[in-house]
Amino acid sequence: MGKRIAALGAACAIPLLATAGQEPGTPRSITHLTPVQSAYLTQCGGCHGIEGVSAPHAVPSLQGVAGSFLCTRAGRAYIVQLPDVALTGMSDRMLAEVMNFVVFDLGAPVPGGSKVRPYTAAEVALLRKRPLIGPALSAYRARIVGEIRARCATRVGVRVYGKGSASRVGAG
Repeated sequence: MGKRIAALGAACAIPLLATAGQEPGTPRSITHLTPVQSAYLTQCGGCHGIEGVSAPHAVPSLQGVAGSFLCTRAGRAYIVQLPDVALTGMSDRMLAEVMNFVVFDLGAPVPGGSKVRPYTAAEVALLRKRPLIGPALSAYRARIVGEIRARCATRVGVRVYGKGSASRVGAG
């Protein structure tokens, strides 16, 4: 219930932010979100930021970074299998669309560009059957980030999170 109220508050704040500081009586510009953007905002934006920018030492920023995970098969699977992603109440179709928004829009550039295929509902359905749950998640992320650094021509610094490991990996 509290999550729904917070989500509603976040969704209502967007039009308010768009009109903040305007003189009364002036035409207002209201931002209209697509269903995918609304799903991202209500399910992910509270932590990852409405534009994919978060407190980088606590929560991974997505902007300009998330697309890097698509350069390896393990990285591609990893970001869907994260607990808050895999266990969300979204349908497989909507989650696939949100993930495509996260990696191709917020997280661009994607190494390999147009050669990289978008997520499908079927792929997401398979991946979310095996969510990454447990204390070894930080070590697994570090291994995924190491693979991205070794195999991918990316200039984006992808962070490693976990006890004593909040550091950047990569050239950026």
